[in-house]
Amino acid sequence: MATSQYKLLLALGALLCAGYISPIQAAVDDKPPFFQVEYQGQTAYLLGSIHVGEASFYPMAEIIESKFDSAASLVVEADAASADIMALIKKYGLHPLEMDEETQAVLEEYCKTKAHVCASLANFSPWLQSMQLGMNRFEELGYSANYGVDQVLISKNKGRPLLELESTEFQFKLLASFDEASQWEMVREAIASPDEDMHGLVSAWRSGDEQHIADLMEGQMSEGDDTQMLEKLLWQRNVNMAIKIRELMRDTSTKQPMFIVIGAGHLVGGRSVPIELNQHGAKVKNCWQQACE
Repeated sequence: MATSQYKLLLALGALLCAGYISPIQAAVDDKPPFFQVEYQGQTAYLLGSIHVGEASFYPMAEIIESKFDSAASLVVEADAASADIMALIKKYGLHPLEMDEETQAVLEEYCKTKAHVCASLANFSPWLQSMQLGMNRFEELGYSANYGVDQVLISKNKGRPLLELESTEFQFKLLASFDEASQWEMVREAIASPDEDMHGLVSAWRSGDEQHIADLMEGQMSEGDDTQMLEKLLWQRNVNMAIKIRELMRDTSTKQPMFIVIGAGHLVGGRSVPIELNQHGAKVKNCWQQACE
């Protein structure tokens, strides 16, 4: 797996990208990707999320907070709280693979100062090790999954229906489907990724720099295996999420309007969820460029 492929994986989870802006910027001035969707007489709001954060991210911009407060239901990619995480780890994440020499050398160096982390991960599949290593890196830099946009909004949902576009099991199964070499490269890159790349998620998401995010998600991809990974991790999921959103908006049992929260990487680029929705009869507008009602 090329480095760009690993960055795609982490971008899907936490929007890693280059560049740094100080995290003291006021949250009410942030402009993360945010859209209004109109389809078959219904209206929904679509927010691009980041899955790690800090307390200063909140409250969000007034328009986001007001549309969230007035929504009748909340829709997320996956609600981990409703899944049996231990069972999923046992099914998809406890399959240690034989480590190659390159990864062994990288881990031996890393573990000289992180022995407790390495010991806790030894029995996991490499893909799960890489995700946990990445989260440990974020925590060392002051970010937490507890302040990820999805988690914060779920905690504030106040008993409204909570719907999923995918499922936690789907995401585990997808990550576990990568071949052995790809999984070990994920581990190496989780260790080697520069701190400035990790801080950069703040600038890309908070400023709403859609082109920058799109370049991260797609621009570094070359032909061949990289394109196949884009198809599997991003483009096909965008198609499926757009289908699910339309189904929910048509469903008379869905409490409307919906407030939808998915990773911001799915909302940018030439094959994004908003474009998929537009191509199938929805009217989508960027709330930072046009007035949203």
